[in-house]
Amino acid sequence: MTGVEKLEMLRGSNFSEKPEGIKAVPAASRMAKEEGIDLSLVKGSGPNGIILVKDIENFKVSQGAIEGTLRTEEIRASTLAKKLAEKRSIPLETIQGSGTRGRIMMSDVIKAMEKPLPMMEERGIFGQTIPMTQMRKVIAKRMVQSAFTSPHIYFFTDVEMDGLIQLREKILEHFEKEFKVRISVNDFLIKAVALTIREFPMLNAMVKGEEIYVMPDINVGLAVAMEEGLIVPAIPQADRLGLGRIAQMRADLINRARAGKLKLEEIERGTFTVSSLAQFDITFFTALLNPPQSGILTIGKTCDHLFLKDDQVVVKKIGRFGLSVDHRIIDGTVAAAFLQSLKKRLEDPTFTFMHL
Repeated sequence: MTGVEKLEMLRGSNFSEKPEGIKAVPAASRMAKEEGIDLSLVKGSGPNGIILVKDIENFKVSQGAIEGTLRTEEIRASTLAKKLAEKRSIPLETIQGSGTRGRIMMSDVIKAMEKPLPMMEERGIFGQTIPMTQMRKVIAKRMVQSAFTSPHIYFFTDVEMDGLIQLREKILEHFEKEFKVRISVNDFLIKAVALTIREFPMLNAMVKGEEIYVMPDINVGLAVAMEEGLIVPAIPQADRLGLGRIAQMRADLINRARAGKLKLEEIERGTFTVSSLAQFDITFFTALLNPPQSGILTIGKTCDHLFLKDDQVVVKKIGRFGLSVDHRIIDGTVAAAFLQSLKKRLEDPTFTFMHL
């Protein structure tokens, strides 16, 4: 029997009259007629099996689930594609498959998440209703979950970036020749964050029911700006990798993220997130946690600041760092100590990265 035939059997063929021997309250009968439901398929929960309104409503819910299952069975998709689509609440029937005989692959799901907004009229978007893309729906759902599940607490500190910037410029040419990639400030940040998490493992924890689980690997995610939102691929075991390998993996992950070619594992494995807006004129910002992680580091634009040193005015490059943490797991003193330790590592980069 085909899926269509099964659906026809569920819907029935005669809804104008109530079948003989079937007892239902008038409101339930009217609802069944309006919804096209065969009362003989509905199990009544009232006295002597009489069908109530709630029985019709429950039948509608169960019928919808069955129809969804039947439709899904007819859609060819890889296991990873199905898993990612389910996690991101994306209906498989809305995705065009690129695999053999139209099979939906994980890359197709990622592209569906990144689908841009439709073009607006030349007069602009003011006064228009803009439909959410699938990716924006996912982001909205996760951010609401984060805001209303994890009690956030925020910390900020100013970091002198002169030493780190000078170190990068000094090794830039040699580094690029050896590792075939251009090292960025973010590569230093990822490594420094991973080393600091070693010292403060609660920043690598998550809530599981009424327990706190400290994850075994330190996988630092870097927020990548897409046209329709952020995606956060993570570098696994970043505390154990050298700067060269981190830079190579970071460049590869960003390129594949923008091409919609990331693997599900690369998106889901992060245990801590780094989010930088240093390329914009944003000095600092707060960020919502990336569930189920307990911490996210934010970095604003590096700016020149004047300081008085030995009766002389000096200029220093300052970046303002923010730390958002889950207050269920991390107390204020732990978060402050983490940020202070990270600050020291970045302000003394030669010592921090001398063996990497």
